[in-house]
Amino acid sequence: MSGTYVESSYPNFRKFVETGVKFPTGSDWLRAKRKVDNLGSTSLWRVHDKLYNLSSFIDLHPGGRDWIETTRGTDITEAFETSHLVNVEKVDAILAKYYVRDADVGHVRNSPYTFEEDGFYKTLKRRVRPLLEEIGTGPSPALTMLQDSLVLLYATTALVGASYSSTLVQIMSGFLLGMSVVCAHNFAHMKDTWRRFYLDLCPFTSYDFRITHNLSHHMFPNTVLDYESESLSIILDTRPGKDKRGYIRGVATPFLAHIFYTQLFTLSFISWIRLLFRKEVRPEQGLIALQVLGFFYFSPDILTGIKCFLIVFAGASYWIGFLSNSHHHPACFHDGDQPISDCDFGLRQLDTVLEKNDAVHSTLLAISTTFGEHPLHHLFPTVCQSKLSMLKPIFEQTLEEFQTKNRKVTQLELFRGTYQQYMRDKELTYDERKKNLP
Repeated sequence: MSGTYVESSYPNFRKFVETGVKFPTGSDWLRAKRKVDNLGSTSLWRVHDKLYNLSSFIDLHPGGRDWIETTRGTDITEAFETSHLVNVEKVDAILAKYYVRDADVGHVRNSPYTFEEDGFYKTLKRRVRPLLEEIGTGPSPALTMLQDSLVLLYATTALVGASYSSTLVQIMSGFLLGMSVVCAHNFAHMKDTWRRFYLDLCPFTSYDFRITHNLSHHMFPNTVLDYESESLSIILDTRPGKDKRGYIRGVATPFLAHIFYTQLFTLSFISWIRLLFRKEVRPEQGLIALQVLGFFYFSPDILTGIKCFLIVFAGASYWIGFLSNSHHHPACFHDGDQPISDCDFGLRQLDTVLEKNDAVHSTLLAISTTFGEHPLHHLFPTVCQSKLSMLKPIFEQTLEEFQTKNRKVTQLELFRGTYQQYMRDKELTYDERKKNLP
């Protein structure tokens, strides 16, 4: 397989780009990671410096088989650490049963992230554990009711918008679809539940999303291993660099960005179609086809049905793109910048993300539909977003002890910073990035 390697702030982080693959899928990303991780066997899994054969555990995994099956042949250290927050001793005992051997001498992990027992992340993880064992990590009744209500409202407005050819209702339906999908992404992080299939109402597909978002973006944000930022770089490049295209660095960027936000799903549809041609089809992908048929069936004619489909999905795409900016600000690390000196996984995660401090973002509706509580969500992705605010006192105390901060800005500042980041061509040190906070 031929390709090229992209330089990174981290010497061992190399994104393998297959020749001719303009719109990669999750399976493309996994193939690249297997090649770079190079475990010596595609039937093993790496956790820290030990190799395990989890083949017989795939169907026994409490979180669902996909998490284990898809990561075969890769280093899953980050995913393992962030997924297992309670019953840790039991988890470690189970993992030990599948031990094969230590990693080869000299074959260090490609990832620079560390999980030292006295480091920030492991300390915070130990401290939140008693609380999580008490309140649980799964969704609250209020969150599940909110999720189901959003989907019901989307279906209702989509039906009305198609039947009456109302552009305004179709736009509203699109926003509701976007809100439903953002909320559903919370369920895609947790153990298998049928509500994760709400994500398949959009062309992300829940299975592929778990790779491109959970295993890629969440583990390696703003690096060349971050599928989400890298796949969009063909149009909106968030990484600093003097070779950015003129139209990206130009004054028209804010206008260009808003147009592009409506077309995020277009790129996803291309990947979705590639999955069909590769015969990597899963039953839940049929939800898109059912929606399109519904638009055509309830609309007065085919052209109106096409218009309804385009408006609804553009509206949903815009909602997601417009609010996905917690990572893209000149104060955040982007590959090419100088990382913070401490390699602790948690501290490096926090270096890539800002929190929204507007009062409106403290409500459950806002948290679940606008990617709220983002720093804590990155540290503990498998904890339901309805529970994250309960961890804040412990989080803030631990931050203070490690002499760092949870950086908070307004949504307006995030919008402004996003456009600055699109145009940023200078690579910054950690101290220089700190000066970009208002």
